Amino acid sequence: MHVPPRRRLSPLSRAAATLVGAGMLVSLAAPAPADVATSGDQRSGATAHRTTQVVRVPRSFFGIHDGSQQAYGRLPFGSLRLWDAQVTWREIETSPGVYDWSRLDSLVSAAQAHHVQVTLVLAMTPSFYADAGTLPPSDLTHYADYVRAVMTRYRDFNGRRGIAAYQVWNEGNISSFWTGTPGQLAQLTKVVHDVGAQTDPQATIVAPSFAVRLPYQRQWFSRYERQQVDGVPVRRYYDANALSLYPMPTSGHRIAGPEDAMALLGRARHRLAKAGVPARTPLWATEINYGVRSGAPGQLAAQPISRRHQVANVIRTYLLGAAHGLSRVFWYRYDWGELPASSGGGTLGNTLLAVPGSPDQVTAAGRALATAEAWLHGRLVGRHGHRPCAQHRSGLYTCVIRFQGGVRRIYWNPRHGQRVQLPAHATYRRAPDGRVQKAGRHNAIRIGYRPVMVRSPR
Repeated sequence: MHVPPRRRLSPLSRAAATLVGAGMLVSLAAPAPADVATSGDQRSGATAHRTTQVVRVPRSFFGIHDGSQQAYGRLPFGSLRLWDAQVTWREIETSPGVYDWSRLDSLVSAAQAHHVQVTLVLAMTPSFYADAGTLPPSDLTHYADYVRAVMTRYRDFNGRRGIAAYQVWNEGNISSFWTGTPGQLAQLTKVVHDVGAQTDPQATIVAPSFAVRLPYQRQWFSRYERQQVDGVPVRRYYDANALSLYPMPTSGHRIAGPEDAMALLGRARHRLAKAGVPARTPLWATEINYGVRSGAPGQLAAQPISRRHQVANVIRTYLLGAAHGLSRVFWYRYDWGELPASSGGGTLGNTLLAVPGSPDQVTAAGRALATAEAWLHGRLVGRHGHRPCAQHRSGLYTCVIRFQGGVRRIYWNPRHGQRVQLPAHATYRRAPDGRVQKAGRHNAIRIGYRPVMVRSPR
């Protein structure tokens, strides 16, 4: 059986393999973003098995999509995924072997100037190589040539790394982007792996992204993960997996939110495990938003939600993403434009980081990204066999972050309101712009769908 040469693990993969390998004492959450430590103590003759999972969230965890370059200086983020940014394969390779790098150069230079890591999606075949952009080229050497040209240019760009990660394709189980077979997509994955091993071994290779909210999408995802190329499982050819975590617009009688996205993540992880993908393999949410429909063209606009609900979506998404072990979370997107009237107007997603059509105007939800980053600074802790941000049977979520100077506890309940007793000498703040307050009578406050950050000495 042919075995591919072992890739030099990218920095992301090396960190995940080392840290998660030390943290599998009990069955807990999957690998955390970049720094996982687990400690346990078992007492002889006792039933207690105390285990702590600690997550330290790096700046690269906070990702967005933005082709406008207007988010810089307005939002704090550490990762940028280039999709719907006019830099697909067919937009760069304008004729066989001729590349127009001007747009991509501009995007990469801006990211470098702001110390943001770039992920480029290597998708959409030029018309002179295939009958449709959603099909693989008739000769895979054309794809290899393009990947080699990109990697060669951006492994050292302006004197330092330009592109940190390359993703094989976008949403391989959505016909708007891919109409080939799972086997053909696995072949492209091997092409990117092989070119990367020769041209840029330090780059991270990201598997194609997949939507997972519908049964047929999850089945397609499983079929890809079960593929072999040259007798080798496709999982050997990438460093990280990728999902589009868009839940259905509604769940029962309520508008769906971050907790529903995490439920999709759990289902996807189950399928990855069945396909033999190691639990330590990093997993990226390469697209996420809410209210996204899949109906007729004239019914694509998401149902608008309140400013407060949008703020809550952003904070809860990044908190839960970290707690559930995602390595990156890329918000789709910063620079929305209004849909044409023929498509119903509005936007595809209901949670907006900037005013549609005006990316220089940040919304309250956009400012909430800074809140999420600030609240997650420190060590996100889970205890007693539970992952961080555990949910109580009442529906209450509690995230515990320990930092130099005290403890932050972040509470919310997406189902209903309830009262929570606070620690002594605590102060609290409601997202996004609530002022800091001291706990009132009986040291209790009411918690609802909006996250509340409670700070105490311990």
